[in-house]
Amino acid sequence: MSQIVYKLLSMLFVSSVISFAGLNSVYEIDGKKLNDYNKTRGPKAVVVVQRGEKNAESLNLIQDKIDTFHVSLIDSVHWLEMEKNTDYTICTDDVNNGMWKGTDFSFKKENNCVLLNSGNYVKSGKLWYVTNMGNVHTFNLLVEMKYIDLSSKTHLLGFRGSDYKLKEQAVFWDVESEYHNREYLDSVRLVKIEEVLLVDKYMVTECEFIQALWDSIPANVENGQLAPKNFWIQKKKNMKKHSFCDSHDSAAIEVQPYLAFVYANIRSLRDGLNPVYSFSKAFDEMGEMKLYENGDFDIRKDFFGYSYNIHVSVDKFADGYRLPYYNEWMALARGGSVNYRYIWGDKKDSIVASQYAWFGIREPEDKYLKLKANDPMNRSFLKNSCGKWLQKSRPVGMLKPNSYGLYDMVGLVCENVMMYKKSIFNDEILSCKGGFLSDSLEALNLGSHCDTGNSKSRLRYQGLRLVRQIR
Repeated sequence: MSQIVYKLLSMLFVSSVISFAGLNSVYEIDGKKLNDYNKTRGPKAVVVVQRGEKNAESLNLIQDKIDTFHVSLIDSVHWLEMEKNTDYTICTDDVNNGMWKGTDFSFKKENNCVLLNSGNYVKSGKLWYVTNMGNVHTFNLLVEMKYIDLSSKTHLLGFRGSDYKLKEQAVFWDVESEYHNREYLDSVRLVKIEEVLLVDKYMVTECEFIQALWDSIPANVENGQLAPKNFWIQKKKNMKKHSFCDSHDSAAIEVQPYLAFVYANIRSLRDGLNPVYSFSKAFDEMGEMKLYENGDFDIRKDFFGYSYNIHVSVDKFADGYRLPYYNEWMALARGGSVNYRYIWGDKKDSIVASQYAWFGIREPEDKYLKLKANDPMNRSFLKNSCGKWLQKSRPVGMLKPNSYGLYDMVGLVCENVMMYKKSIFNDEILSCKGGFLSDSLEALNLGSHCDTGNSKSRLRYQGLRLVRQIR
């Protein structure tokens, strides 16, 4: 190919990324530019975004360890999984000196290689390599995310009913209870899920959550703030903006649903993606939450001193981050295997379980520590407690992952997941899956769930991991 054509290709790539260049922009969490005409009452969740061409001068290398990817250019699309805060060299097998372009990472070009640092936060981004012959290769860089093709196999969903009996703390329905309608049991079934997902390798950590919401979390407690709002205000006081986020920081454990949507949209905007969730005034700001046939829903907006219902619309075609849907989470948790009961297999073995999950841990100062499930006065509370124990979280990624390479899928803290258009069990809009740090082994089975329905909108101990659908 002539040098003229090669230069034209170079200009094309420059023009394709120049739209991202510019100064900092401040956005609402649904992607709208923040200005004087769209102010809302109370504290506002915002995100500051800086997009633009990265260069070698801004490259911040650690250089105590450099991992290298050697990539063949047989394929045109590549997926490279990375850890945070790590230097990488990406080298192609092209013997000529091609051109590298990208706006998501600072990099230094070295012949057919680039040197870069993966950065301080979980993210996904791209680099392009253009050969002298004009062939374009896309490098998708996944920082602490996994590329998982769910369409490659059939997945087992649901659980066997009668042998999943409540033993201690119930984060799932006792399926033999006379109060439970069997119409809502999640029956065992094999399904195809035609999706390719990018999935957080670890649960979202306290540091990741606070750094994303930094400009939205007040500096001080006001108006008698209560947990979990005060929880995050106090946590912020112990950090600095843009501070180092360790991969194995403690899991965020007090992320109520609205804050989960805020975090997801901020992640999307930060990575130059279209937010999935948008927000508008609910018809009934103080009434019951509603789930609509098109997948929209009303939910309680608890945001640092202001609490009322808002309407949430879901853009199914957006390329940004979101909470996983229930079926997706079940498939991800099982890791593509056929095991029924637990992520590690069908055997109830506490030694094996402790290699995969934090569980059975009660803090000495926990006021619920003395409650016993076999006491009739305590059983009702325990059955619906949904993690109302004093919990101090634990570091993520310290135990074994499941077959998909995902850590802490059960135990530690339950994960917010969405229902798709209609509930499975009762009236819930979201469910919280995976169990809790304080759970017994029995409660870690994959039938466990703690639901955010009309009467349970303010569950305290909830965590999350995000997914992004590749279309």
